[in-house]
Amino acid sequence: MARLATLTAILCWLCLGLTSCDRSSPGATASTPPGESAGPLSGWHYVMRIEDGLQTASLRVCFVGRPPERLIPGTEDVARFATAVHTDDGTKLRKTRRGVDLRELPAGECVTVDLDLQEMADAGGRRVMGMGDSLVTRPSAWLWRPSALPRGAEVTLRFELPEGYDVSVPWPTVDGSPATAASSYALDKTAFRWLAYTAFGHVERIAFEHLGTDVEIVTPDHELACSDAGLRTWIEDAMQTVSGLFEGKFPRDELQVVVVPVEGRGGSIYFGMAGRGGGTGIYILLDDEAPDASLLTGWTTVHELLHHGMPFIREPWMGEGFVTYYTDLLMGRAGKRDEVAAWEHLADGFARGNRGGRGFSLQDTSARMHEIYAYARVYWGGAAVAFLIDVALREDSGGKVTMDDAMRQLRTCCGDADKRWKAADLLTHLDTWYGKPLFTETAEQALQSRTFPDVEAAFAKLGIELDYEGNATLIEEHPGAAMRRSIMLGR
Repeated sequence: MARLATLTAILCWLCLGLTSCDRSSPGATASTPPGESAGPLSGWHYVMRIEDGLQTASLRVCFVGRPPERLIPGTEDVARFATAVHTDDGTKLRKTRRGVDLRELPAGECVTVDLDLQEMADAGGRRVMGMGDSLVTRPSAWLWRPSALPRGAEVTLRFELPEGYDVSVPWPTVDGSPATAASSYALDKTAFRWLAYTAFGHVERIAFEHLGTDVEIVTPDHELACSDAGLRTWIEDAMQTVSGLFEGKFPRDELQVVVVPVEGRGGSIYFGMAGRGGGTGIYILLDDEAPDASLLTGWTTVHELLHHGMPFIREPWMGEGFVTYYTDLLMGRAGKRDEVAAWEHLADGFARGNRGGRGFSLQDTSARMHEIYAYARVYWGGAAVAFLIDVALREDSGGKVTMDDAMRQLRTCCGDADKRWKAADLLTHLDTWYGKPLFTETAEQALQSRTFPDVEAAFAKLGIELDYEGNATLIEEHPGAAMRRSIMLGR
């Protein structure tokens, strides 16, 4: 398998025949015998068979009810990695970039997609990466599916692996038992539509429970300087930090952490992403020379974990911005910075956001963030909106209601939905919850302006003075000092 050699290469990667299967085995049964009438498609069952050496694989899918009109790849650009599509009797089906026509497929028939894993890994891109004798993939690279996803469909997947191989996925097991190489997994519609990561081959899994959450850390076939104990301590520490916003509990019951080593020079965490496709996961690029101690200072891990306390939001100014604000607050509340340093760090982030993406309103910049590379403006502009709302809430309620309460309300009302929310709908919900349009009005003013939100006025209300170099002075006798301490210390 091709092995990633440099950090530059991996960032470019980010920027973007199983015919003898036993039909009686779990996840491989065709529920309607050939020749009998079938009802509408109500589910389907996969068996993903990985060949030794990770050169090839085959994905067998059997349908419950009438077969769909088409079987399609996760995205059209990965259809080329399917070398053949055929039925159990060897009949080949015509494949295009848009998938395979199944309208003539009899009820009760199964279809197998033969996959070239080696070509996937050699092609690079952002969907498949080989490391040693293991693969880290987005499921969309190999998980072909019906062109329409019926509501309430029952979908399962089971792996068949060579001896010594293992697999990690973010999906729950069918029977709720701990995941093993022989487990069958349940897939909901988000498993096909949202980002996730899977790893199989010679991978290592570290499983444990923390704060009521079942955690699995998976690393591919690559040597790391940090220890297993160091990896566990790192994730436990980041989860503990996030739990400070959710009354001591991590906001999800299960968590997959995919750690991909990057050949580095003794750094630490380079990049992260949160995945929601079928389950809860985060993906971390970690310097393979990073020692245990360097992991505990990472901002990235806390940030990605915090995403799982939020609903899935379409607009990044809110989805990323609110998380960015709380990443800084929670790092301070957890004692990773003293109060002065915590406020200086937040002010520095606002300053960087103010320098980027000028000329457009925050709303327009958010909509074009990837196109114009205005990440700092959107992340920190959204964080500024959260900060302004926090100050306004505390002023208006006399300190009885805070942004912490609003974040927990978002988690309760909307965090488990299998849809992406519009920011406006969530702000309206919060207005209703609070009893007045404070959220919508505060956000709207910042979103429509071409200038950065007025965080200087908010700092002044809290008795925080910043000099030209960003050094903070906290005025303890200021009337807003108690509010300042409550925000940053979580009291």
